Amino acid sequence: MMDLSELEQFVENAVQRSARVVNLSHRSLTIVTNNLARLTAVKQLTLNDNKLIMPPSEILAMSYLEELILDNNQLTMLPNGIGNLHRLRILSISCNPLGILPPEIGSLTSLSDLWVVNCQLTSLPSELGHLTKLTKLSVRGNQLSRLPADLGELQSLEWLCAAENELDEVPEELCRLQNLAYLNLNNNRCSCVPHCLLQLSKLTSLLMKGNHVSRVPDNTIVALSQLSRLDLRDNYLRQRPAHWKGLDYILLGPEDLGVSAVPVSDTTTYVVSSKKSGTTLASVPENDEEELEEEEDDTEEDCSWQES
Repeated sequence: MMDLSELEQFVENAVQRSARVVNLSHRSLTIVTNNLARLTAVKQLTLNDNKLIMPPSEILAMSYLEELILDNNQLTMLPNGIGNLHRLRILSISCNPLGILPPEIGSLTSLSDLWVVNCQLTSLPSELGHLTKLTKLSVRGNQLSRLPADLGELQSLEWLCAAENELDEVPEELCRLQNLAYLNLNNNRCSCVPHCLLQLSKLTSLLMKGNHVSRVPDNTIVALSQLSRLDLRDNYLRQRPAHWKGLDYILLGPEDLGVSAVPVSDTTTYVVSSKKSGTTLASVPENDEEELEEEEDDTEEDCSWQES
């Protein structure tokens, strides 16, 4: 636990060395010092796993900020003016009781990654459609009954997780997401594979475990032949039709018959790296286990977890 005097000294030291990376995670902070605004050179700020209730408005002075991690606090709102952080590329605000995502989130037009997991959201602002550089979006574990049609404007989006919500359909406009490779709709209320997804030629992983799907027409299977993984476990459809023989990428039946879960540690940010290329594939926020199940076993990938 860090008291206010220790925090003041920490910030002063960071100011003196013109720190670009500041890690104030896991410090049991309930407030931050006004001097945090002096960290004008900071590019990466982590404030996750504290006890912050009031949004830290001091971050608005950090005009060079590119990565902001506020996971696992007690925030009920974001700082007024957060849309002015025009260089911000990564924003993770998961596990805060926000209830609402402000429309000015759409002003963060440099964002590539947005993680809003378990934030008690009942809707998403249409302004999300302005984030044309966004490649990864997770809104898992909220109370969403619909996704805004404006998500179809996210032409750079490659990875979307909307698992554990209350969706019974997705907007037709998602057919415009021509770069989307991964879509997680696990544990929603969909009764069929959304027709709009049949037009996504780059889609390779479609997860719909724990929905209400009772049948999948043959023309849907043909249209999704490029998939490497179609997860339909824990749906009303339990038995594999005879003519699906050989389609091993389609997972059916109870969950425990499919791909095993990857254990999740309690570090802040995870990096999935490929044995084949050695390159980083995805950053994953804490406790988002579905994000860790991104690929099938035969891809020869392993997960190495690195705290950032």
